[in-house]
Amino acid sequence: VMIALVQNQKPILGVIAWPTEKTLFVAQKNAGAFRYSDNNWEKISVTKISELPKCRTIGSRHHLSDKEKDFIEKIGIKDFTSIGSSLKVGKISSGQAEVYITTTNKMKEWDTAASYCIISEAGGKMTDMLGNELTYNNKNVYHQNGILVTNGLIHEKILTEFKKLE
Repeated sequence: VMIALVQNQKPILGVIAWPTEKTLFVAQKNAGAFRYSDNNWEKISVTKISELPKCRTIGSRHHLSDKEKDFIEKIGIKDFTSIGSSLKVGKISSGQAEVYITTTNKMKEWDTAASYCIISEAGGKMTDMLGNELTYNNKNVYHQNGILVTNGLIHEKILTEFKKLE
């Protein structure tokens, strides 16, 4: 379950519920990101890992393309876990992974709005795969150039490598 509030084309509130794990991720602009689990609220943040080979990547359970697999291997990341839905951003936001890459143009604004607020407040970064900032409440609701979510420290390195493929 994902809920977001968007103001001036940017998410200012994000909630992701993971009912099977009884876990909730919540963020509000300028107020931080938090995880509720085991009857406990904790402030969450991304890792400080800045070397690509040490990064943990998470990807789509059902939609990982050969291009994405090859790219992840090319940049030297060996630790890959497959997981569903918006839980990927919850994992990165809480320091359990560093990278999520997708090159699909099928993701819509509502697939990323809650995640955008949470990763931003946890200290990470979300852009498209060309490095463009994401905006919301657009006429075309599709993210045309994929999505890159990172802990922020490795974001530019991955974008630089991805641009070499074009």
